Amino acid sequence: MAWSDLPIDILRCISSHLSIVDLVRLSVVCTSWSFTLANYALLGFQCCPSPWLLLSYEVEEASDTLTFRELTIEREEAVLSFHRRFSSISSPTYGRRCFGSKYGWLVTLDKTDLQPHLFNPITKAEISLPSLFTLINPQYAPDGSIRISRNEFFFGIMSDDLRDTYFHKFIVSSNDSSGTVVVIYGITKELALARLEDPTWVLGPQLSPYNTEVKQQFEDVYYHEENQRFYAITNFSMVLAFDLNGQNVELICPNMPNPYHHTRNFYHIYYITFLSGNLLRMERVIDTTFDSYYNSTTRDVFVSKFVSAVVTSSSTTTTASSSSSSSSYSQWIPINELGGYSIFVGYNQTFSLHHKAAIGIKPNCIYFADHSSNLLAGYFDCDVGLFDLYNDLIHCILQPYPRTKCPPSVWFTPLWVSERIPLVWFECKEYDHTVS
Repeated sequence: MAWSDLPIDILRCISSHLSIVDLVRLSVVCTSWSFTLANYALLGFQCCPSPWLLLSYEVEEASDTLTFRELTIEREEAVLSFHRRFSSISSPTYGRRCFGSKYGWLVTLDKTDLQPHLFNPITKAEISLPSLFTLINPQYAPDGSIRISRNEFFFGIMSDDLRDTYFHKFIVSSNDSSGTVVVIYGITKELALARLEDPTWVLGPQLSPYNTEVKQQFEDVYYHEENQRFYAITNFSMVLAFDLNGQNVELICPNMPNPYHHTRNFYHIYYITFLSGNLLRMERVIDTTFDSYYNSTTRDVFVSKFVSAVVTSSSTTTTASSSSSSSSYSQWIPINELGGYSIFVGYNQTFSLHHKAAIGIKPNCIYFADHSSNLLAGYFDCDVGLFDLYNDLIHCILQPYPRTKCPPSVWFTPLWVSERIPLVWFECKEYDHTVS
């Protein structure tokens, strides 16, 4: 039997043991395999997910090149090994900041037009989103700064800083052209939504009906595929759920203020995800005490499971009468077991992977990437590592470097786009360069 005549079932079995790069190489062996793999999603193919770290601060080396490092384990330690560099055909990443998502897409955003795109670096597929100027309606000052109105107040931001100070995270609901994207934006971190082919962005759920804290703002959003709803968490652990249109808003968890959320030397960042049907909150503790590198770093991560409507009752008895009362409240219960999964947080879309399905990751860990300590607008701290829940230890994957104004690194899961998006060949250069 010729290689080109291998049954689809055998190709499907082979693909389950390959990384995405090897799968693409497989597709160019012959015309038959190329046609089969072009219908990858339709035929139920699946490759080994292997998380990469996008080193977006290296973009200055080649402005049309994206550089990734692949996660692997050596001597029971998490390290970054292979460089994987993808050069662009029409420079869709030139001058853009990249935000990661878990579906194999990057959200790229330029500085001038604030035009976001969904871009798949593996296949070069690209989908346009409406310009974010349709959301903020800026006014230009004589000094070149941009004035943005909010509740009858004006914020002034230099035009060169607008993209990196005003837009924080993008969350994608699906990996095809029917999906919805949520952006966390603004000084007060609000929400807006857009379908991938909409002309404008629309405002998302507002905190005003539920807000009891002046400084409350959204920090992370997660898309739950089974019930097709978004879940958003604030810096006071309030959780709201809403549909793909930003409607049917439901309060899942009320305010639970953390008195230590932002102190002189520590800053707390919240992330949200679902795992095995449970709503989880990750609380990342950042030490903002400047060291010799002027870099703030992650010192701890607390993981909690949400339990709703806990009912308590009390009763009193006297010689004359007896009475009873009950009350219900929600709570976050600390956990230290993720069932073999690990969770990836940062400026990317929060996602989880099982260590038996994803090569190169340790189980029961929180992998974190660069963050902003909010001390200097637009500046990001190199802070890449993992928190091992088993051992309650932080392990540094990349050595911190001095704070720069380059974009942050983000976690990325390389995936083949769906069959609805055309496949375009790419150029990939790789070399082994292990970093401990």
